[in-house]
Amino acid sequence: MERVPFLEVIERSRRGQRINEEVFDMSVFRATDRLKREFDIRYDAENPIPTDDAMADRLFAAAIEFYLEVGTYCLDTGRVIRFSRDEVEATLAQAPDRLAKGDGSDQHIVVHRQVEGTEEPIVYGGIQTILLSDDDFAFRFYRACACDRCIDGIWGGVVNKIEGEHDVIAGTPLEIYAYRKHIEIMRRAVAAAGRPGMMIVNNAPTSVATISMYDRELGLRSTDHLGSAGVSEMKTSYDDLDRVAYGLASGIPVKSSVGATLGGFSGSIEGAAIVAAAGALQGLTVHCAQETGVSVTPIRVSSRATREGLWAESLALQALGRNTHLILNGSHGDHPAAGPGTRQYFYEAAAGFIEVVVNGGHAMGGTRKFTIGNTPNYGTPLESRWMGEVCKSAAGMSREQANEIVKNLLSRYEPTLKDAPAGYTYEQLYDMSTDQPRPEYLELYHETKRELEGYGFSFRFQAGVGSGQD
Repeated sequence: MERVPFLEVIERSRRGQRINEEVFDMSVFRATDRLKREFDIRYDAENPIPTDDAMADRLFAAAIEFYLEVGTYCLDTGRVIRFSRDEVEATLAQAPDRLAKGDGSDQHIVVHRQVEGTEEPIVYGGIQTILLSDDDFAFRFYRACACDRCIDGIWGGVVNKIEGEHDVIAGTPLEIYAYRKHIEIMRRAVAAAGRPGMMIVNNAPTSVATISMYDRELGLRSTDHLGSAGVSEMKTSYDDLDRVAYGLASGIPVKSSVGATLGGFSGSIEGAAIVAAAGALQGLTVHCAQETGVSVTPIRVSSRATREGLWAESLALQALGRNTHLILNGSHGDHPAAGPGTRQYFYEAAAGFIEVVVNGGHAMGGTRKFTIGNTPNYGTPLESRWMGEVCKSAAGMSREQANEIVKNLLSRYEPTLKDAPAGYTYEQLYDMSTDQPRPEYLELYHETKRELEGYGFSFRFQAGVGSGQD
């Protein structure tokens, strides 16, 4: 059997079962509540990175049952898109286990990674959706990020005002104009860093602005991917599927990310793990993705690196990694509660990135503070370097070792997650005349590295900086 074609997916979004959104939400809650008991999925607070392979396999079976029963809710039509077991299994069987990304000499191959795998993870650094103050600074910022050889690609954002005067407003022509001009800056910046074919990622709020960024010479390319995120829990929209339609028609690989929420309709920590694994199934079937993300986002705490979230994402990644050959991306290091320039930022990011890598994931989400707000230049290339050094060094680590390191890190930041330090802007952390970290920030970086080494983490991969930053 072949996977269900995208045009048939759209047909199902138009003629599937019509139900109220509230009814669908309750179906998610009831299914996860039943299936966590039926498949004996049990949260273990003492071990944020679980090592129970049998439970991971049961979670995979529970995620399949859940998705067959619940399906995906289309917000635009109020209908449910469903698939048969044979269709889901055919989609899993036909999914790629490797994918070329980037262009020319800057191309890399992203592959399915094993749990505790020694395969080096692919890392996309930069700061996701960052607001930057002006075009010149944006160029310098991206060039500095691209010069770090510990990352394979960079995320982008947007300059917060057009020509220093006009606000960028989603859903208006200003959004299209701002993102289209911004991606040209990113392309020039990676070239100036000596990496002209480097993988670039950027996602505008709307599909039309995202699509406008694709341009072989000046912007995003078919060798970059196109993101289609979906909506928690187990929902999609035509704006998400517009991106898929363009990607499929243009030969651009699609990366999906359909996550779960802690405190949402998944109902429990175990339920969130089931939904997170099932979200990957939605990404493959509905979003026709070649690679898929796994994430668990809390509602009440502004960090993905919570104890509960780390456990749920760990088990979901293990379930998918052990039972499929999917290319998986984890996201629990990329949204700390603490801000840049703080020790807690490094703690949260390290805990999340170690968890992702040891469980078989790549790290393709960049890094950022959980809540950016309207503050421009809220971050630096040094956080991107931290991401790369931690992720690359964590490859091949055992779950038992990672669990002990993550527990040590949790003891340092867990008590202040609800009152995390806000952090600092680029101007406060970097010398603007040299675009280099201020000595006190660089010393904090190295102090935190030494602290992690004291917990047993080995920084086997040291960042190298290319000549483009000179």
